[in-house]
Amino acid sequence: MTESAEPARPSLPPVPIRLTKGQLPSTDHLLAALTIARIGSFTKAAEALEMSQPALSRQIMSLERSVGVRLFERVGRAVQLTAPGEELVSRAGPLLEELTRVTTGLAAALGTASGRVRLGASESVAITALPSILRPYLAAHRRVSLRLVCRTSDRLPEMVASGEIDLAVCAVEHDRDDLAYRTLWEEELVLVLPVNHPARSRSIVNYLTEDFILLPPTTITRRLLDRALNERAAKDGSQAHLKVALEHDSPEVIKAMVQAGLGLAILPEPVVRRETRRGELAAWPLSDLRVVRPIVAITDPRHQPWPATTALVEALARYGR
Repeated sequence: MTESAEPARPSLPPVPIRLTKGQLPSTDHLLAALTIARIGSFTKAAEALEMSQPALSRQIMSLERSVGVRLFERVGRAVQLTAPGEELVSRAGPLLEELTRVTTGLAAALGTASGRVRLGASESVAITALPSILRPYLAAHRRVSLRLVCRTSDRLPEMVASGEIDLAVCAVEHDRDDLAYRTLWEEELVLVLPVNHPARSRSIVNYLTEDFILLPPTTITRRLLDRALNERAAKDGSQAHLKVALEHDSPEVIKAMVQAGLGLAILPEPVVRRETRRGELAAWPLSDLRVVRPIVAITDPRHQPWPATTALVEALARYGR
């Protein structure tokens, strides 16, 4: 009597993964492996997971002992998955995504917002807007733990895409198809001067010989300003460039330089509102150069957000109404 043929089995990795009895990998260890695989660096993955690099290395060593194979190998300064590592990530990733969907759905059904939210923001937004937004948000969501990371606006979209943060709020253009952008509010740029500056004109023409302290060209604020100057020059043949004496990516540093008399600046009005009210700086909009920058919330549509993240986006949107 011949035995019936066994059904076809799924392909196995070149080096089979062996689970030791009683040592199934924990979700934390699997998440650590997925994060390293996505970012390609132990150091950056440790930062994203808010743990030390030695602790992350211990988690990976424990995971490798559990499955019986090496999951990562170093290639220069980077790390990459071994063949078994690729197999583990390809299978564990969808499982963790499904677990996230289930727990997120349960939390939403219960109407609760809890957990940790990793929020990235530009310095100016963190100083001018977030305090009045986060105070009522955290009061209404006592079970939410918030981590705030301040970076320049050109870095924040990549941090969302790599999974280092859950949400970013900053001034950027909608230039990535893999991310979701939601405009929250707009901020008008104003001319900023020392309080003892003699000029009181609202026309940019009268300041073209002045030294300016500006944000760098990598920022959307500077790009919008330069674009407006070029459009104005193309329209009436006027000068298209300001005399830039100094560039810095911190609005706080720029304000200090203006107060010290090193030059003038063009900054978003909320950034200088406190100083103008105190009489420490003078500022007003320009009649012939109106520039408005959008403040947006950035999320990754590939991942279902936690209720706590969704609630924070809504709190940000309410601020802009």
